[in-house]
Amino acid sequence: MQKMHKRFERYALFSEVAKQLSFSKAADNLGISRSYLSSQINQLEQELETSLLIRSTRNVRLTAAGEKILTKMQFINASIVELEKDLDHTKSDVSGLLRITAPTIFSHRFLIDVCYQFQKQYPEIEFDLDVGYQREDLTKSHFDLAIRATNNPPDNMVAKKLIPYQHICCASPDYIAKFGQPSHPDELLDHNCLSDPNLRRWQFVSSSKTIDVETDGDMLINDNLLLLNAAKKGRGIIKMPSYLVQPALESGELVQLLPEYFIARSHIYLIYPPQLRSSTKLAAFIEFIQKWFAQ
Repeated sequence: MQKMHKRFERYALFSEVAKQLSFSKAADNLGISRSYLSSQINQLEQELETSLLIRSTRNVRLTAAGEKILTKMQFINASIVELEKDLDHTKSDVSGLLRITAPTIFSHRFLIDVCYQFQKQYPEIEFDLDVGYQREDLTKSHFDLAIRATNNPPDNMVAKKLIPYQHICCASPDYIAKFGQPSHPDELLDHNCLSDPNLRRWQFVSSSKTIDVETDGDMLINDNLLLLNAAKKGRGIIKMPSYLVQPALESGELVQLLPEYFIARSHIYLIYPPQLRSSTKLAAFIEFIQKWFAQ
């Protein structure tokens, strides 16, 4: 059964390549990497022991076998659309349980509010939230959606960028008044830098030059919210994702340090297993959270 399931997925991926006659366009439409798409088509050709595509540096053409499969897949796709219409999966019927795994600080900063607002629009929705930093394997776990901070989302998943962010250094006005404000990353060696015990090396970039600082401090905490509260109370300097410290910066509780030195940028992604068609509740939530952040 598992082998047949994978082969049907490859037929579906092939039909998109056949329609677009382009691996790049098909990969973009499917929300997967070109390398993963190519590997799946190659696997399908090996299983069928026949060529489905004629590839050149400029274009892609179908073989006779490829044209036959495309015709059959168009019929199957039309049948699936008809089936879904019969099931009447409309957005007014968004209901059921959504299982989401997400990083702790993102969840504290945004996710609870997003879920609450979504439930106001769709009151029949329930959430099961797994909050932490363990990266669940979505091919084996029960989660519908993962929210992850990464620059390298997995190739075998649909990945949609949600928001960009970068880390910034900051401290409270009281700390700065008492201990001064560093003007260069190396000067952090003379300051009390609060961090996770496994993230004590802070990296900065200036004019394409990388500067690594092995920070030191009197408090090591593996919880970003506790580090944030300690910094607000004037205990030391922290390096945190911009979206987490933004409210404290706007209120004046914290002040950004070393703004002219760039710290690596990353993205928050929505990640979920590839499907012929997303479930109604998942599609509705993805659309909602994207609009929420766009606003």
